[in-house]
Amino acid sequence: MATAQVAPVRPEVLQAQESGNSPIEAYHWLRCKTTAEIAVPKFTVGDLLKLRAGSVVQTATPVANDVPVRVNKILLGWGRFEAVNDQLAIRITELA
Repeated sequence: MATAQVAPVRPEVLQAQESGNSPIEAYHWLRCKTTAEIAVPKFTVGDLLKLRAGSVVQTATPVANDVPVRVNKILLGWGRFEAVNDQLAIRITELA
C-alpha cells in the first residue's frame, strides 16, 4: 500500500481560486520535470563519460525541426531550440 503526504493549502492558492482565475493557475508553484527529446545516434556511455564543459554533441535532429517537449513524461507539445542571451532555450511551437 502506498502512502502520500498532502501539504496544507497555501493562502495564495485560495485567493487565486476566489479571484476567478483558471484552477490550474493556482498551482503555479508545483515543481515538474520538463524534457526535450533529441536523437543522438551512436552515442555510447564512453561518449557520455568524455563530456566536459564546452563539448559539442552531434544530433540527428535538423535545426529547423521541432522536438517533442514533455512535462512529467506527458507530451506537452513541440518546440524549436533558440539562442537567447547566450543561453539555449526552447520556443514552444505547437501544443499537443
